[in-house]
Formats: sequence, C-alpha cells, structure tokens
Amino acid sequence: MNRVRWLHAQWPLPIRAVGKKLVETPFTDERMDGFAIERIRDDFVEGRYIEKYNYQEVISTPFGTEEVFDRVGYRTTEFTLFDSSPHIELRHYQRSIKEFISRLLEACSFNLVVTPITVNLIEWVSALQLAVDQEITVDSLQVSGVEIDQGVTGKILLKGLRDVREATDVLLAGRKHVLEKVQVKFAGLHKTVVIQLSNNGTAKLPAVLPKDLLHHLRVSYPTGVR
Repeated sequence: MNRVRWLHAQWPLPIRAVGKKLVETPFTDERMDGFAIERIRDDFVEGRYIEKYNYQEVISTPFGTEEVFDRVGYRTTEFTLFDSSPHIELRHYQRSIKEFISRLLEACSFNLVVTPITVNLIEWVSALQLAVDQEITVDSLQVSGVEIDQGVTGKILLKGLRDVREATDVLLAGRKHVLEKVQVKFAGLHKTVVIQLSNNGTAKLPAVLPKDLLHHLRVSYPTGVR
C-alpha cells in the first residue's frame, strides 16, 4: 500500500530556486538528515528527505544474558514540490513530517508557510472520474459528526456492492455531517484499481501504481480547498 499526502504551501521563491536551496543541504555520512534532490524544473522539484537515527538492539543469549548492539537506521520520505496547488506531495512519508517541514522552512529562510488541507471528497471523486475517463464507484465511505438528535452525534460507515452515495444521501437526509473517508474503485488497464481518499488530503493507493495515477489524483485535486 502506497501512502500519499498533499499540503498547501506559499513559496517565497520560484520553485527552481527552492530546489537549489535544498541542494545546499544534502544528506551525507556526516549529517543526521538532509535532502537528495533528483530533478529540478521550472514547475517542480523531486527528491527524497533522509533521516539517520541510532538505536540499540537487545538480543537474549542462550546463556540467559543479554547483548546490546548499537545500530543505525534510515527513514526516507519521497516528495515533489510544485509551483501550483497542491504544492507539496509526500510519498511513503513518516508518521511525523515535522523534521521535513522544519528543513523546508530553514531552506526558505523561514519565509515559507505550509498548511494542511481540508478536501471536499465528493468534488475530488467527481473530478477524478473525468481525469481517468472511467466510471468510478464509491463502495465505502465514512461520515462523522452526524446529527442524530439535539446534542447527539454519531459516526457512520457505509459499505456496499454498488455505489453507496445515493444511499448515503437518503440516510443522512440533510443532517449535518463531515465526510471523512471514501473508498473508490474503477477499471484499470489489467485489473480494478482501489483507492482510499481522506478529507485531510491523504490517499492510500495500490502497492503497484497504475501509470499516471498520481498525476490524475493531483490534477483532480479540488482547487477550493482550505
């Protein structure tokens, strides 16, 4: 499963200049973290952010004692920075992206603003259907904050063998709610493609990505996000 996340950014410099700044902070044997920039263009920058960390591995011996070994590990986040929204695309990202964002801020002399995004999932799915030129089925969705009664809210998960959007409209019947997640599927070149999208601008994608899927997801990203 591939995890992807998009963020909004206000670049203080042209994106090519941002890329050149990142090149000046490379990951080396002497550094605990840094960037490995692979491509710099006028409209995007592609690379990896690498973190090195130290830890201890404890192994129990057959003699009832323990041996401690110092180890070194590496964490890698693949990314693409764009000059248009959504401006930051993270792939195989870590649970915390704080250090990555901090290094971006540092490279931009702390004049960079990075903000999370709230996405209208219905708009995203509709635009994605146009991008892939295939009929898309929403076979699962999750809503929260459903107003059941005065002072009472609930979370609902709907699953179906067919598209659940119409049934959702009937069930909610105009009630206040927040659409958090959807699972969509459509016909790919050789098999059905299944994608999970969340309203915080994240996606869970197949381990083997169909050609142009990331591009389709990005170009269909709603422009009216917050």
